[in-house]
Amino acid sequence: MLKLPPDFIFSQASLQDFLTCPRRFYLRYVRHLVWPSAGGGEAFEWEWRLSLAQDFHHLAHQKALGLPDQLLEPLVQKRSAELFQWWRQLREFWQAEQEATLGGRRYPELTLTAPLGKIRLLAKYDLLIAHPDGQWSIIDWKTAQQRPSTRALHSLVQSRLYPYLLVRAGASLNAGKAVEPEQVSMVYWFANHPDNPETILYSQAQFQADEDFLLRLTEEILGRREADFEQTSDERACAYCPYRTYCERAFVPPSSYEVEENAELLELSLPQDWEQIGEIEY
Repeated sequence: MLKLPPDFIFSQASLQDFLTCPRRFYLRYVRHLVWPSAGGGEAFEWEWRLSLAQDFHHLAHQKALGLPDQLLEPLVQKRSAELFQWWRQLREFWQAEQEATLGGRRYPELTLTAPLGKIRLLAKYDLLIAHPDGQWSIIDWKTAQQRPSTRALHSLVQSRLYPYLLVRAGASLNAGKAVEPEQVSMVYWFANHPDNPETILYSQAQFQADEDFLLRLTEEILGRREADFEQTSDERACAYCPYRTYCERAFVPPSSYEVEENAELLELSLPQDWEQIGEIEY
Protein backbone atom coordinates (compact mmCIF):
# COMPACT_ATOMS: atom_id res chain seq x y z
CA MET A 1 0.00 0.00 0.00
CA LEU A 2 1.16 3.51 -0.78
CA LYS A 3 2.50 5.54 2.13
CA LEU A 4 2.14 9.31 1.84
CA PRO A 5 3.20 11.73 4.60
CA PRO A 6 0.51 11.93 7.31
CA ASP A 7 0.00 15.64 6.57
CA PHE A 8 -0.36 15.14 2.80
CA ILE A 9 -3.30 17.05 1.32
CA PHE A 10 -4.69 16.21 -2.12
CA SER A 11 -4.94 19.19 -4.47
CA GLN A 12 -6.14 19.62 -8.03
CA ALA A 13 -2.51 19.57 -9.15
CA SER A 14 -1.73 16.21 -7.53
CA LEU A 15 -5.00 14.61 -8.62
CA GLN A 16 -4.63 15.89 -12.18
CA ASP A 17 -1.05 14.63 -12.23
CA PHE A 18 -2.27 11.14 -11.29
CA LEU A 19 -4.96 11.12 -13.97
CA THR A 20 -2.53 12.42 -16.58
CA CYS A 21 0.31 10.09 -15.63
CA PRO A 22 0.47 7.98 -12.44
CA ARG A 23 4.25 7.92 -12.73
CA ARG A 24 4.40 11.71 -12.58
CA PHE A 25 2.37 11.63 -9.36
CA TYR A 26 4.75 9.05 -7.90
CA LEU A 27 7.90 10.96 -8.81
CA ARG A 28 6.58 14.29 -7.53
CA TYR A 29 4.64 13.41 -4.40
CA VAL A 30 6.02 10.06 -3.24
CA ARG A 31 9.68 10.28 -4.28
CA HIS A 32 9.79 14.10 -3.90
CA LEU A 33 12.18 14.38 -6.82
CA VAL A 34 13.18 17.84 -7.96
CA TRP A 35 12.36 18.96 -11.44
CA PRO A 36 15.27 17.99 -13.72
CA SER A 37 16.31 20.32 -16.48
CA ALA A 38 15.26 19.04 -19.87
CA GLY A 39 17.60 21.46 -21.59
CA GLY A 40 17.25 23.12 -24.97
CA GLY A 41 15.21 26.02 -26.27
CA GLU A 42 11.90 24.28 -25.60
CA ALA A 43 12.69 24.04 -21.90
CA PHE A 44 13.62 27.72 -21.80
CA GLU A 45 10.34 28.66 -23.47
CA TRP A 46 8.41 26.50 -20.99
CA GLU A 47 10.12 28.07 -17.98
CA TRP A 48 9.60 31.56 -19.41
CA ARG A 49 5.88 30.97 -19.86
CA LEU A 50 5.55 29.62 -16.33
CA SER A 51 7.29 32.72 -15.06
CA LEU A 52 4.88 34.96 -16.99
CA ALA A 53 1.90 33.00 -15.64
CA GLN A 54 3.16 33.46 -12.08
CA ASP A 55 3.68 37.18 -12.67
CA PHE A 56 0.17 37.56 -14.03
CA HIS A 57 -1.41 35.73 -11.09
CA HIS A 58 0.55 37.94 -8.70
CA LEU A 59 -0.60 41.02 -10.61
CA ALA A 60 -4.26 39.93 -10.53
CA HIS A 61 -3.90 39.28 -6.79
CA GLN A 62 -2.56 42.79 -6.19
CA LYS A 63 -5.39 44.32 -8.20
CA ALA A 64 -7.98 42.30 -6.26
CA LEU A 65 -6.44 43.64 -3.05
CA GLY A 66 -7.11 47.16 -4.29
CA LEU A 67 -3.65 48.38 -5.28
CA PRO A 68 -4.08 51.34 -7.69
CA ASP A 69 -3.48 50.78 -11.39
CA GLN A 70 -1.06 53.71 -11.60
CA LEU A 71 1.20 51.96 -9.11
CA LEU A 72 1.10 48.57 -10.86
CA GLU A 73 1.28 49.61 -14.50
CA PRO A 74 4.89 50.92 -14.64
CA LEU A 75 6.12 47.65 -13.13
CA VAL A 76 4.23 45.62 -15.73
CA GLN A 77 5.58 47.61 -18.67
CA LYS A 78 9.15 46.80 -17.65
CA ARG A 79 8.50 43.03 -17.57
CA SER A 80 7.34 42.12 -21.07
CA ALA A 81 5.02 43.19 -23.86
CA GLU A 82 2.92 40.03 -23.44
CA LEU A 83 2.39 40.59 -19.72
CA PHE A 84 1.46 44.22 -20.40
CA GLN A 85 -1.13 43.08 -22.93
CA TRP A 86 -2.60 40.66 -20.36
CA TRP A 87 -2.68 43.52 -17.87
CA ARG A 88 -4.63 45.74 -20.29
CA GLN A 89 -7.12 42.93 -20.88
CA LEU A 90 -7.49 42.41 -17.14
CA ARG A 91 -8.16 46.10 -16.55
CA GLU A 92 -10.87 46.12 -19.21
CA PHE A 93 -12.48 43.00 -17.75
CA TRP A 94 -12.35 44.50 -14.26
CA GLN A 95 -14.03 47.70 -15.41
CA ALA A 96 -16.71 45.95 -17.47
CA GLU A 97 -17.60 43.40 -14.77
CA GLN A 98 -17.38 45.66 -11.73
CA GLU A 99 -21.08 45.32 -10.93
CA ALA A 100 -21.68 41.80 -12.27
CA THR A 101 -19.06 39.04 -12.17
CA LEU A 102 -16.81 40.96 -9.77
CA GLY A 103 -19.50 42.67 -7.69
CA GLY A 104 -19.45 41.67 -4.04
CA ARG A 105 -17.06 40.71 -1.25
CA ARG A 106 -13.76 39.52 -2.70
CA TYR A 107 -11.44 36.83 -1.37
CA PRO A 108 -8.23 36.77 -3.45
CA GLU A 109 -5.74 33.91 -3.22
CA LEU A 110 -7.79 32.04 -0.64
CA THR A 111 -7.28 28.38 0.27
CA LEU A 112 -9.98 26.05 1.60
CA THR A 113 -9.53 22.51 2.90
CA ALA A 114 -11.97 19.81 3.99
CA PRO A 115 -11.82 16.10 4.91
CA LEU A 116 -13.07 13.37 2.62
CA GLY A 117 -12.89 9.82 3.88
CA LYS A 118 -9.36 9.22 5.14
CA ILE A 119 -7.79 12.20 3.38
CA ARG A 120 -8.00 15.99 3.15
CA LEU A 121 -8.65 18.00 0.02
CA LEU A 122 -7.31 21.46 -0.74
CA ALA A 123 -8.14 24.18 -3.26
CA LYS A 124 -6.42 27.50 -3.67
CA TYR A 125 -8.69 29.96 -5.42
CA ASP A 126 -7.40 32.83 -7.54
CA LEU A 127 -10.46 34.85 -6.54
CA LEU A 128 -13.73 34.11 -4.76
CA ILE A 129 -16.64 36.54 -4.99
CA ALA A 130 -19.53 36.53 -2.51
CA HIS A 131 -22.29 38.40 -4.34
CA PRO A 132 -24.94 40.44 -2.48
CA ASP A 133 -27.71 38.12 -3.75
CA GLY A 134 -26.10 35.09 -2.07
CA GLN A 135 -24.46 33.70 -5.19
CA TRP A 136 -20.76 32.77 -5.24
CA SER A 137 -18.35 33.03 -8.18
CA ILE A 138 -15.03 31.23 -8.45
CA ILE A 139 -12.75 33.21 -10.78
CA ASP A 140 -9.75 31.40 -12.20
CA TRP A 141 -7.16 33.22 -14.35
CA LYS A 142 -5.75 31.26 -17.29
CA THR A 143 -2.79 32.28 -19.45
CA ALA A 144 -2.75 29.40 -21.95
CA GLN A 145 -1.94 30.60 -25.45
CA GLN A 146 -4.87 28.67 -26.90
CA ARG A 147 -8.35 28.69 -25.42
CA PRO A 148 -9.20 25.10 -24.36
CA SER A 149 -12.49 23.63 -25.48
CA THR A 150 -15.48 23.51 -23.18
CA ARG A 151 -15.12 19.73 -23.07
CA ALA A 152 -11.47 19.96 -22.00
CA LEU A 153 -12.28 22.52 -19.28
CA HIS A 154 -15.14 20.47 -17.83
CA SER A 155 -12.88 17.42 -17.69
CA LEU A 156 -10.30 19.12 -15.45
CA VAL A 157 -10.14 18.01 -11.82
CA GLN A 158 -10.10 21.70 -10.94
CA SER A 159 -13.60 22.13 -12.40
CA ARG A 160 -14.90 19.49 -9.98
CA LEU A 161 -12.77 20.07 -6.88
CA TYR A 162 -13.08 23.86 -6.61
CA PRO A 163 -16.89 24.11 -6.56
CA TYR A 164 -17.08 21.00 -4.37
CA LEU A 165 -14.79 22.43 -1.70
CA LEU A 166 -16.55 25.79 -1.71
CA VAL A 167 -19.78 23.97 -0.84
CA ARG A 168 -18.04 21.80 1.76
CA ALA A 169 -16.03 24.54 3.49
CA GLY A 170 -17.67 27.79 2.42
CA ALA A 171 -19.67 28.24 5.63
CA SER A 172 -16.51 29.65 7.22
CA LEU A 173 -16.84 32.59 4.80
CA ASN A 174 -20.63 32.82 4.93
CA ALA A 175 -21.40 33.69 8.56
CA GLY A 176 -21.68 30.00 9.42
CA LYS A 177 -24.33 29.29 6.78
CA ALA A 178 -23.72 26.51 4.28
CA VAL A 179 -23.07 27.49 0.67
CA GLU A 180 -25.54 25.59 -1.48
CA PRO A 181 -24.37 24.02 -4.77
CA GLU A 182 -26.90 26.01 -6.80
CA GLN A 183 -25.32 29.22 -5.46
CA VAL A 184 -21.94 28.40 -6.99
CA SER A 185 -20.51 29.04 -10.44
CA MET A 186 -16.96 28.86 -11.74
CA VAL A 187 -15.55 31.26 -14.34
CA TYR A 188 -12.38 30.57 -16.30
CA TRP A 189 -11.05 33.86 -17.70
CA PHE A 190 -8.38 33.71 -20.39
CA ALA A 191 -5.82 36.49 -20.66
CA ASN A 192 -5.27 35.66 -24.33
CA HIS A 193 -9.00 35.29 -25.05
CA PRO A 194 -10.63 37.81 -22.70
CA ASP A 195 -13.93 37.95 -24.59
CA ASN A 196 -14.50 34.21 -24.40
CA PRO A 197 -14.62 33.09 -20.74
CA GLU A 198 -16.06 29.75 -19.67
CA THR A 199 -18.75 29.65 -16.99
CA ILE A 200 -19.60 26.37 -15.25
CA LEU A 201 -22.79 26.25 -13.18
CA TYR A 202 -23.00 23.94 -10.19
CA SER A 203 -25.83 21.79 -8.81
CA GLN A 204 -26.65 19.35 -6.03
CA ALA A 205 -26.45 16.44 -8.47
CA GLN A 206 -23.01 17.55 -9.63
CA PHE A 207 -21.86 18.02 -6.03
CA GLN A 208 -22.77 14.40 -5.21
CA ALA A 209 -21.15 13.13 -8.42
CA ASP A 210 -17.97 15.06 -7.61
CA GLU A 211 -17.86 13.71 -4.05
CA ASP A 212 -18.15 10.15 -5.37
CA PHE A 213 -15.49 10.83 -8.02
CA LEU A 214 -13.01 12.39 -5.58
CA LEU A 215 -13.52 9.63 -3.02
CA ARG A 216 -12.99 6.86 -5.59
CA LEU A 217 -9.96 8.60 -7.07
CA THR A 218 -8.17 9.18 -3.76
CA GLU A 219 -8.96 5.63 -2.60
CA GLU A 220 -7.49 4.28 -5.85
CA ILE A 221 -4.28 6.27 -5.31
CA LEU A 222 -3.91 5.16 -1.69
CA GLY A 223 -4.64 1.55 -2.61
CA ARG A 224 -1.80 1.26 -5.10
CA ARG A 225 1.60 -0.23 -4.44
CA GLU A 226 4.61 1.86 -5.42
CA ALA A 227 5.29 -0.46 -8.36
CA ASP A 228 1.80 0.25 -9.74
CA PHE A 229 2.41 3.89 -10.69
CA GLU A 230 2.96 3.27 -14.37
CA GLN A 231 3.94 5.73 -17.08
CA THR A 232 1.12 7.01 -19.23
CA SER A 233 0.73 5.22 -22.53
CA ASP A 234 -0.25 8.52 -24.18
CA GLU A 235 3.09 10.22 -24.85
CA ARG A 236 1.29 13.43 -25.82
CA ALA A 237 1.09 14.11 -22.08
CA CYS A 238 4.90 14.10 -21.91
CA ALA A 239 5.23 17.38 -23.80
CA TYR A 240 6.81 19.90 -21.40
CA CYS A 241 6.43 17.46 -18.48
CA PRO A 242 9.17 18.46 -16.00
CA TYR A 243 9.78 14.79 -15.16
CA ARG A 244 10.18 13.65 -18.74
CA THR A 245 13.94 13.00 -18.46
CA TYR A 246 13.39 10.58 -15.57
CA CYS A 247 11.29 8.47 -17.92
CA GLU A 248 13.81 8.73 -20.79
CA ARG A 249 11.19 9.97 -23.18
CA ALA A 250 12.06 12.31 -26.02
CA PHE A 251 10.65 15.81 -26.36
CA VAL A 252 7.77 16.05 -28.82
CA PRO A 253 6.62 19.62 -29.55
CA PRO A 254 3.06 20.32 -28.37
CA SER A 255 2.44 21.92 -31.77
CA SER A 256 2.31 18.36 -33.11
CA TYR A 257 -0.93 17.75 -31.23
CA GLU A 258 -4.45 19.10 -31.19
CA VAL A 259 -4.70 22.40 -29.37
CA GLU A 260 -7.52 21.48 -27.00
CA GLU A 261 -5.71 18.46 -25.63
CA ASN A 262 -2.54 20.35 -24.70
CA ALA A 263 -3.39 23.97 -23.98
CA GLU A 264 -3.63 23.24 -20.26
CA LEU A 265 -0.36 21.32 -19.89
CA LEU A 266 1.68 24.31 -18.73
CA GLU A 267 -0.98 25.23 -16.18
CA LEU A 268 -1.25 21.68 -14.85
CA SER A 269 2.51 21.49 -14.30
CA LEU A 270 2.70 24.57 -12.08
CA PRO A 271 4.52 24.10 -8.75
CA GLN A 272 2.37 22.61 -6.00
CA ASP A 273 3.26 25.38 -3.55
CA TRP A 274 0.94 27.74 -5.42
CA GLU A 275 -1.83 25.91 -3.58
CA GLN A 276 -0.37 25.84 -0.09
CA ILE A 277 -0.89 29.38 1.23
CA GLY A 278 -3.39 30.68 3.76
CA GLU A 279 -5.58 27.70 4.50
CA ILE A 280 -9.06 28.01 5.97
CA GLU A 281 -10.10 24.63 7.34
CA TYR A 282 -13.55 23.07 7.63
